[in-house]
Amino acid sequence: MKDLAGKVAVITGAGSGFGRELARIGAREGMRLVLADVQQDALDEAVAEARAAGVEALGVHVDVSKPDEVEQLAARAVARFRAVHLLVNNAGVAGGGGYVWESSLKDWQWLLA
Repeated sequence: MKDLAGKVAVITGAGSGFGRELARIGAREGMRLVLADVQQDALDEAVAEARAAGVEALGVHVDVSKPDEVEQLAARAVARFRAVHLLVNNAGVAGGGGYVWESSLKDWQWLLA
């Protein structure tokens, strides 16, 4: 795809980090956005930012570890926009960086919660 304007992107993990930046890029390109995240406050901020940039954005609270929530995300995206042109499955968590074996017990407990 060379021209992204008007195309629909679904981005999981859109409330922060790489997902949030992808949402910003999609907005700059004039895409219509379906933004998903498990953190409602971060999701709300990302949706508000996209709308302030002048693009149509739908926010969906999703825990990607729950298949029924992922199915609802797909259903809502298609119901709203009739098609999805770009899917970015970005949701996930990481510790403070570095090697995985350097992660603290607190990092692992948060990851497995």
